[in-house]
Amino acid sequence: MRNLQVFRNIQFEDVCEEEDFSDQSLGSFKRPKVDEMVVMYDEEISKSNYVIDLVSKYAKTDKGLKALMKGLPNLTFEELEDKVESKDYEHVYSEIRGIGDNLGIINSQIAKKKELIAELEPVSKLDVGFDDMEKLKNFDTMVGAVSGKLVDSFEEGLSKLENTYFEKLGVNKEEYYYFIISAKEDLDQLFELMRYSNFNRMKLNEKGLPADNIARLNDEIEDLKIKEIEMVGKLSSKGQALEDFKLRYEYLQNLRLRSLAEKDFMNTSNVFAITGYCPDFETARLEKLVSDVCEGDYTIEFEEVDRDSDSVPIMLKNNRLVRAFESVTSTYALPKYNEIDPTPLYAPIYALFFGMMSADFAYGAVLLVLTTLGLKLCNFTPSMRKNVKFFQLIGISTLIWGFLYGSYFGAAIPGMWRLFDLSQQFMTILVISIIMGGIHLYYGLAIKAYMQIRDGLIVDMIFDVIAWYVALSGIIVFLIGKFGVVGPVATQAGMYAMIIGIVMLLVGGARGAKGIGPKIAAGLYNVYGISSYIGDFVSYSRLMALGMSGGYIAFAVNMIAGMVWGKTILGYVAAIIILVLFHAFNLFLSCLGAYVHALRLIYVEFFGKFYEGGGRAFRFFRKEAKYINLDRQFED
Repeated sequence: MRNLQVFRNIQFEDVCEEEDFSDQSLGSFKRPKVDEMVVMYDEEISKSNYVIDLVSKYAKTDKGLKALMKGLPNLTFEELEDKVESKDYEHVYSEIRGIGDNLGIINSQIAKKKELIAELEPVSKLDVGFDDMEKLKNFDTMVGAVSGKLVDSFEEGLSKLENTYFEKLGVNKEEYYYFIISAKEDLDQLFELMRYSNFNRMKLNEKGLPADNIARLNDEIEDLKIKEIEMVGKLSSKGQALEDFKLRYEYLQNLRLRSLAEKDFMNTSNVFAITGYCPDFETARLEKLVSDVCEGDYTIEFEEVDRDSDSVPIMLKNNRLVRAFESVTSTYALPKYNEIDPTPLYAPIYALFFGMMSADFAYGAVLLVLTTLGLKLCNFTPSMRKNVKFFQLIGISTLIWGFLYGSYFGAAIPGMWRLFDLSQQFMTILVISIIMGGIHLYYGLAIKAYMQIRDGLIVDMIFDVIAWYVALSGIIVFLIGKFGVVGPVATQAGMYAMIIGIVMLLVGGARGAKGIGPKIAAGLYNVYGISSYIGDFVSYSRLMALGMSGGYIAFAVNMIAGMVWGKTILGYVAAIIILVLFHAFNLFLSCLGAYVHALRLIYVEFFGKFYEGGGRAFRFFRKEAKYINLDRQFED
């Protein structure tokens, strides 16, 4: 199990789903008992979490850019084992636990004393102690509070009592505090007034004057704070223990996972049986691992999974460039096993669309430089590293499109070549955007055709793909012919193609229905799908619109900065601040808009033509690391 966890590329399944162990000829197979081990690991993990949570509050750690550059420790599984097994954690835990308990007691005592001070402060003007009040024999004394809403009626009632004296001592949270001394003959009336006024009588066991008690409590708090600082100092010096327990946490999580995995096994006193999934490119390495550990005392079988099974876990496998776009796929849905991985199919298109919508040479250069420096100087986590590579690649696309548009921080450089002028040729760019959209849609249909041919669904391919090609192409040619773009012959050919395509759509939509009525309805509904394609074509206009919006915002920033530039020294400073802050903000907005709308064009317009998704991710036999980069080479 330990070696399989080092191997990691295996996902266990319940072996009873593959083999019937009720057959007595197989032996007395039982489920391994792992609950006690799991509980033990949970307890040890809880100890590690206690140390991490406590010490991390006080230990000195790197912050900001320095922390980003340093990142998390990079370890292999074997290095993690060596580091954890060489430490005496129990002794260190006991020491830190003792410090933490003492700190908790100190903080609790400080909190209680502060609460007592808060109770005493409203009556701090009282010049008689609570213990002295109890010595009076012929009078009753009391201290308490009344809500501000009842103060007037309460004082009016007190004034009517001839043998009662009262003083207003202070206010706390809209409650007014009083000192009252009353003769015995007034007590019945006084108690009735107190009940009616919701008088909250204070019961304090403190002796002496409230002011003296407040001073004493503050002195005690100061003494406790000195002890608190001492405890905090001890914890702040445990930075190495913090790092050690983070490693222990990661190690224990993997041991716990190792025990939990055995719930899917069956074993006897001599034999254990397991089943699961392994990528086909790892089977040779898996068999060698089993052979090395078991030294020949094993049997292993590999078989191809059912292509149409929904239970097969999915592991995407792409080259380094395409791998950066895998998060786009997984955010939508992983492919099923009988589908193709769409990542390499859309990756260059996504970069193309993103660059066209955020098109500015300087913005792309800034994005490229920042991501390249980040990858070179910072120790990112594997997932963060993949995201930074993603923005590095689309930064290149932004740079290229910015060069084609001649946009440099929203301004044109005199004499610099440009292919398009956004301010003058926006209709040309709109037409190009629509044409690119059409190619994109046709590309999605072509992928669907490939999948259907691969699966032998030739008839489905004809009615689900070819019919749309014919109908859409005919409509496009017919419409542009009406505007005089093509000649009468091509226009007429487009009309015939449109009619043939619509008929094919009618037949294709009706082929799965039963009965004349349902067939007609299904066919008409399929033809109605042409309207959704029209919407899809229009959606690609955002390629032009977002590029123009970002360019005009940048132009406006330059214009505002130009208004204050050159007037005074303050004007120069203000102009620079405006340029830096607002171009940075526009860069963020451009990237955000391009990111979201490129996703929409991929998810809705492109995936809608061929991609279903719904695959479940492959579960590596490894707990996802929280405090370290574990075997990062697998991700890189």
